[in-house]
Amino acid sequence: MPRASPADLEITPGTDADIPLVARLADAIWREHYPGILSAGQIDYMLAHGYAHEALAKFVREPGAGIAIARAGGEAVGFAAWYRPDEPETTKLDKLYVLPARHGRGIGRALIAHVEAAARVDGARTVILNVNKGNAASIAAYRACGYATRAACVVDIGGGYVMDDYVMAKAL
Repeated sequence: MPRASPADLEITPGTDADIPLVARLADAIWREHYPGILSAGQIDYMLAHGYAHEALAKFVREPGAGIAIARAGGEAVGFAAWYRPDEPETTKLDKLYVLPARHGRGIGRALIAHVEAAARVDGARTVILNVNKGNAASIAAYRACGYATRAACVVDIGGGYVMDDYVMAKAL
């Protein structure tokens, strides 16, 4: 598939009104991308907790945080969300998802660049993210964008589930 051209791709700030759209995109993307990486139960659990209205609202309300929505030809095709973690001069890319049918067109890369630009404006010198250790395609995409593995972690997220992730980082 060809990369999205600037004329085809628009990245806009997300607002409270966009939260249902982000939740719908996440539901569609996760149910297509994560089987084989996460169990169906964990997918349901993480969608219910990470994409509830209040969980997403923090990204549009807190300083140093944001949601960006990617649209191609007017259709919402992906999103990113970020916030300031406790680590000084750091932004955490918390969510980055593109519809699987739109992979390979530069949309994820454009969303990453958008988050990195917002992080710089906020005074960050580093962007960090977590990625599931079994998510080989995403790990490769992050590496292609200049991210390197900083650590491995296993985090209990409740409900009998854990996130078995790599923490990746990029200096800005």
